Amino acid sequence: MANTDFAELREISNLLLTSDDEQHARDRFIRFLDRYSGTGPLTPVVDSLAVRLGLFPYASPNVSAIGEAEALSFAYHSPQVLRERDFTFHAEQQRIYERLMDGESIVLSAPTSFGKSAIVDALILSGKWLNIVIIVPTIALIDETRRRLVALDTGYTVVSHPGQVPAERNIYVLTQERFLEVDPVPPVDFFVIDEFYKLGDGETDEKRRSTLNIAWRLLRNTGAQYYLLGPNVDALGVDNGSDLAKSFIATDFNPVVIDVEDRSHFDADDRLADMQQFLEQDAAGPSLIFVSAPGRASEIAFEISTDAADPFVLELADWISLNYDPEWFVSKALAGGVGTHTGPMPRSLQRAMIRLFAMGKIDRLVCTTTLIEGVNTVAKNVIIYDKKIDRKPIDFFTFSNIRGRAGRMLKHFVGRVISYADHPEPTLSTVDMPIESQSPAASLATLIQLDRDEWSAESKARLQDILDQDELSIETIRKNRGLDPGLQVGAARRMRDASAGDFRSLTWSGVPTRDQFAATITLGYDELLRGRDRSGDNPQSILAKLNAARRAQGSVPSLVEAALPHKRANQTRSEVVDDVLSFQRNWMGFKIPSMLRASSSIQTEVAQDRGMPASNYEFIIREIESLYLPPFIAELEDYGLPIPVGVRLANLGLRGESIEDAAANLVAMAKRQDVLARLTKVERWFLSDVASGLTREIPTVKVQGTSRDQ
Repeated sequence: MANTDFAELREISNLLLTSDDEQHARDRFIRFLDRYSGTGPLTPVVDSLAVRLGLFPYASPNVSAIGEAEALSFAYHSPQVLRERDFTFHAEQQRIYERLMDGESIVLSAPTSFGKSAIVDALILSGKWLNIVIIVPTIALIDETRRRLVALDTGYTVVSHPGQVPAERNIYVLTQERFLEVDPVPPVDFFVIDEFYKLGDGETDEKRRSTLNIAWRLLRNTGAQYYLLGPNVDALGVDNGSDLAKSFIATDFNPVVIDVEDRSHFDADDRLADMQQFLEQDAAGPSLIFVSAPGRASEIAFEISTDAADPFVLELADWISLNYDPEWFVSKALAGGVGTHTGPMPRSLQRAMIRLFAMGKIDRLVCTTTLIEGVNTVAKNVIIYDKKIDRKPIDFFTFSNIRGRAGRMLKHFVGRVISYADHPEPTLSTVDMPIESQSPAASLATLIQLDRDEWSAESKARLQDILDQDELSIETIRKNRGLDPGLQVGAARRMRDASAGDFRSLTWSGVPTRDQFAATITLGYDELLRGRDRSGDNPQSILAKLNAARRAQGSVPSLVEAALPHKRANQTRSEVVDDVLSFQRNWMGFKIPSMLRASSSIQTEVAQDRGMPASNYEFIIREIESLYLPPFIAELEDYGLPIPVGVRLANLGLRGESIEDAAANLVAMAKRQDVLARLTKVERWFLSDVASGLTREIPTVKVQGTSRDQ
């Protein structure tokens, strides 16, 4: 074996001497590392090649013994702030880090396993900037980033809610929507936008794309240095001579190798059996299975479940059955050792699934493309099971993003992709920043945020109808960021045309009457929502579901029982659970509050012209966002605490006027033996996880069994 290994290393070395294709040599070396024991007489040779190929993290601790040049090179790629944490950059990471530390702004496109976030950590640990803003696409990524920063002990205050009080040195970790709620824009010295491709058509939700462009514009106007990061982008849709174009760097340096196996020839009847055979016989590591939709995820997870679940996983599955529903495919699949991760799932359960996957408690995780958006996993294998997403063939950009989830630096040298989808033809990916280019892709909601003297002739022509109308001021339209100006004008026109009695139905503050609330929901639904935003609901069903939520007080089983008599033909009980959770997540968490806030601001302007009182819907919005529970319970769900555990802790004394108060009180309760004694093992597991993500004082509770990374 040693002779074979030496021969392979010699061939790799010869490649470096005789070929300009360093990437080929690097790939062969990474494949060698995948089977190499890591010890033995060849270690100096392996270390020397790791240094030569820029793969410094893969060198052994004794790399300095090779020679002075290697020792100096290794030290150069271990900045002091990282050396103390036993972390070393690879060559391309070091290059990017240096340029950022020298004050350059950079837009970086690099493979998923490149280690882009590690550069962010090193920049923060340098202490160079006073106030840093990090924009991430999801609340799950807020939580993951905050936890990482707490573990790093950066010395900064991490602000992850718009209402938090900042300190002298701050890191704002927010989605674009939460950032736009921070008023005024805080002082910014450096900012990061993760998954920057969502500035363009990589984000299919037009409102989210618009709000991200607005956030980018506000941040750029501060003059702060920036670092935009994302995968698989070939170019920016901006003028070649612009500062943005000059800041763009695309690299294919990848510290892992990915093998793709095309199994698209399997038809629908044979796919499942073939995948099961792969998982049982060939996987040799944790596997992510990507499917097209949430319903498909729970269905496929249930189909591939077994009877070999870890004891703690069984306890967690029982807990989910009790607190959500025993017929929910998510709990039934988990009882069979298979996890599920979809958009409608509560964020706390999404995190629980990723934790189990990282710990080695489950080695199969079925998910939708929501897991593409930056959340790190330890998957060696990725299976692309469905041929379409949103009824469209998977495009090359999405395929590349999913493929990039296989393998992980310092975890799995070689990732494996099994694709039952047709391989899309490679295409160049260009990110158009609509607020910069003012291209036809720029929505009116994006363009209206620019100053009048910034509009191109084409943009002004597109906006002319909005500029010419006198139903609603441009100031109010701009206040409702991301919302289509035409829809806002339509809502204002309906309010102006309303009879005095009908308008009074929209004129309320605090707690509305039933008729007032119904009138307000109906107007918002009719005028401010279009197409897919309506998701098959109507004002009557929305009102009925809100009434059920008020009565349920956070109890999902109660909501499921209330929904069952109204289920669709052929709809399963598990699908009813999905619908209940989706309504909480999408309607109560976002659509209804957004709709009501816009309606209130429009009503306020119209009311002034009509000589009537202004409305204020904030109390009822807050109730809806909080699922009719004390606000801190819903807020802590974003930190990974399930609503049932939050209710349990509230009954044991947890309180909080603000999220800071609630978080501090939760940490205190996590230290109290009298509280812990009254919780189940699963509830303690959730509590310790949330508390350990808020402070380094509390370690995460470990459970017995196999562990990759507890």
